[in-house]
Amino acid sequence: MKFVAIALFVLALGASQVAMASSERLANYFTCSLNEGKTRADLMAFKASYEAAVAEAGLDGYELRVQFPIYWGKREEGTFVWEGSWKDYAAMDRISKWFRGSEWPAKFQQTMSCGESSLWQVVD
Repeated sequence: MKFVAIALFVLALGASQVAMASSERLANYFTCSLNEGKTRADLMAFKASYEAAVAEAGLDGYELRVQFPIYWGKREEGTFVWEGSWKDYAAMDRISKWFRGSEWPAKFQQTMSCGESSLWQVVD
């Protein structure tokens, strides 16, 4: 009986590890600021149009978030984080190739200026 209990525990532990692995994603964070004359409303409209273009291109496995700091040390007014995340490396590769071959890099530069960039593995 003790062996059965241990075996069930090991199986449950293994299943939880598989579930944890499936909740991992890749996230790219950019520290950005709005270009002169642009507002938060402009940024959110830009975000919506970009998400629509990604969906129209049939590219799944991508999520986008804009994070506005409540407190972030000595950052300039209007600084925010642009976070793009992918379900896996294959999705990141597909979407990155599409992006580089599109008009979107120029559109980004019209709306925002981004500096620091980092790529993270996120586990939810």
